[in-house]
Amino acid sequence: MKLIGDYHTHTHYSDGVSSIEENVVSAINKGLKQVAITDHSFSHMAHGITLKSYAEQRKIIEELKVKYPQIEILHGVESNLCGLDGTIDVSPEKRSEFDVLVVGYHYTYKPNGLKNFFGFWLPSVLHLNTKNKIQKNTEAYIKAIENNKVDIIAHLNYGIKVDPVKIAEVAAKHETYIELNLKHMLFSDEQINQMVKTGVKFIISSDAHHYTNVGKNNVAFALIERLNIPHNQVVNLNDVPKFKNYNLNQKY
Repeated sequence: MKLIGDYHTHTHYSDGVSSIEENVVSAINKGLKQVAITDHSFSHMAHGITLKSYAEQRKIIEELKVKYPQIEILHGVESNLCGLDGTIDVSPEKRSEFDVLVVGYHYTYKPNGLKNFFGFWLPSVLHLNTKNKIQKNTEAYIKAIENNKVDIIAHLNYGIKVDPVKIAEVAAKHETYIELNLKHMLFSDEQINQMVKTGVKFIISSDAHHYTNVGKNNVAFALIERLNIPHNQVVNLNDVPKFKNYNLNQKY
């Protein structure tokens, strides 16, 4: 198995500690052909990118594309799931500027209004994992997939409990990838097997917050082998994934 790219990495522009260039060089040293910079989005308390830092990132990435032509550098973002209605904190207009849109739940997003605070944020922070809450959380992810051009759903079951199989069914229809995350692999074997049956595609990501972890995910490789997940259902093994705003028709 050859990993072609890592599409979930952080830098010091959010809660990572490395520079964009350090992530890029690490990806090159590990033999990757693509790497995405996906810092936390605008409503992320304390660690979200600002419009100013977003513009700085864009400039740096364009410069690094010239400096390191042997790798493709994608400018992405990890957006926050912000409500039961599937709202995320990247507008449709701003979405068009990102090569890769990763969506995940983080309790550190800024709640928008009292209804959101009491209806979604607070129950999640208190880990109120009732059957009804899990159903509502699942529906929130489904609405996010249906209403936004989501490329990757990050670390399902992190922060809020969901039904990953139901999300996988919808993700498969919308060509949204389910992430196999290095740090947060929060699925049972039975859930993974049921997700595979939906036909959903998976993507291996490091969720690196330090450049040394870019391109690493032994946990995902072991899971794929142990459960015999078809390699053609893992989009960044031996091939280049297709993203809704970005696609290089090239085989590696």
